Amino acid sequence: MINWESNQTQLALKEIQSAVQMYGRGSRVVRLAYCYRRLRNLVYYGVQQQLQGCFWHPHLDSSKLHVLLHLRGGLGDCASYRVCILALREKLPNAVFHYYTDSPHAAEVLFEADEKNVLLPSGKIPYRRAYDMACELCISFKTVYVNHARIQQLAPDFLPVLTLSLSRQKKLSFFLQDNYLLDDALGRFLYRQGADKLEAQRYLSALDFDGTQTGSLPDSILKKDVSGYGLKKPYITLHSGIDATFNMKGSTPLKCWPKENWSTFVKLFREKFPHIQIVQLGGKNSPKFDFVDVCLVGKSGLQDLPALLAGSTLHIDGESGLVQLTRWLPTRAVVLFANTAASLFALPKNINLTSDKCGACMWLKGPSWHTHCMLGYSSCQNMQTYTPEYVLEIVSRHLAA
Repeated sequence: MINWESNQTQLALKEIQSAVQMYGRGSRVVRLAYCYRRLRNLVYYGVQQQLQGCFWHPHLDSSKLHVLLHLRGGLGDCASYRVCILALREKLPNAVFHYYTDSPHAAEVLFEADEKNVLLPSGKIPYRRAYDMACELCISFKTVYVNHARIQQLAPDFLPVLTLSLSRQKKLSFFLQDNYLLDDALGRFLYRQGADKLEAQRYLSALDFDGTQTGSLPDSILKKDVSGYGLKKPYITLHSGIDATFNMKGSTPLKCWPKENWSTFVKLFREKFPHIQIVQLGGKNSPKFDFVDVCLVGKSGLQDLPALLAGSTLHIDGESGLVQLTRWLPTRAVVLFANTAASLFALPKNINLTSDKCGACMWLKGPSWHTHCMLGYSSCQNMQTYTPEYVLEIVSRHLAA
C-alpha cells in the first residue's frame, strides 16, 4: 500500500506532472493540443450536460439518495471497479446506485437490477446534476458533482468520508482534470510503486478496501441458463487475450499468446485429457481457432459470459477482461502475463505466469503499446518464454489437484 502523504510519494507525483508539462515547454503544437483537449472536454461535456438538463432530466424519488457511477473502460475494468463500488455500498446501504458504462452491457454482467441498482443504457452520459452524487471510475476516482445538502440530509454519516475524498482529489487534481487521458501516467506511477491497479481508487475515494478482493456475483447472473450452447462438462475455456474494445486493425497484441502456441497446446492437452471439452470464448476482435472443440467467438452474448466461465473447470488466457471477471467467479484462470504488469493486475486466486525477460511496457507509448514493442522486437519477449509444454504442465498440475 502506498503512503500517499510521504515526501517521496509527493515528489514522485510531481515528477510525473513535470514530465508531462515538459513536452509543451518548447512546442506550441503540444501546448495547443492540450488546450484543445481541455476546451473540447469543457465545451462538449458542458453543452451536453446543459442539453440533457433541459430535455432528458430524469425525475428521481427525492426520499432516496441517488448516486451516478460512470465506469470507464472495458468489461475487465468495470469488473475490477466492483470492489470500490461494494465498499461504497457499505457506506451508503440505502442509496440507489445508477450505473453507466462505456462498455455496452457491462453493468448487466456485474450487477443485478433491483430497487437499489439501476442499469442505465450506454450512449449519452446521464445528466449528472439530477443525482445527489456523480462519480467517474477509471484507475482513478473522481467526484464530478455532489449535492452536499442532500448528503447531509440523507446520509450524514458519509460526510467525513466524502470530505476526505474530495480533499485527496484536490491534491491530485492534475491527474483528474482529464482522468481518462492521464490515467496512463497514473498507472505507470502505480506500477513503479509496486501497487495494485485499485490503489489510486482506494486513496481518492477514501474507502477502505482490498484491491485484490474476490467474491461472487449474484446467483441470477452466475447461474443463468446457458444450456443452449450445448457444452458438455467437464470443459475448459480459452481466450486469445484480445478484448472487444481493442482496435487492432488486423494486428495481434503483444500481450497475446501466438496462435501456433495455442494450436500446439490444444493438441497436447487433448492427448492427455481426451474427456475434457475445449471451448474458445471471445468477442468480435478475437481470432477463431478451428482446432478447439467448440468455438463461441462472436456467438455468446456478454451477459452469458459469467455463467459460461463459472461452468468451466479452468480458464486459460492472457491478461484480459475475462480474467478480471474471474475475480467474481468460482473458476480459476491460468494467466500468461506479457507486457502488462502482474503487480497491477494479478489476482491471488488465479495461477499467474510471469517472466522477467523484459519489463512491463504498458502505457509507455499511448495505444500503440498493444502492438509495437518499444525495443523493436516482433513479439513480446516475456510471452515467448511460455512454451505450450510449460503451460500444459501448469494446467495439468491444477487439474490433478
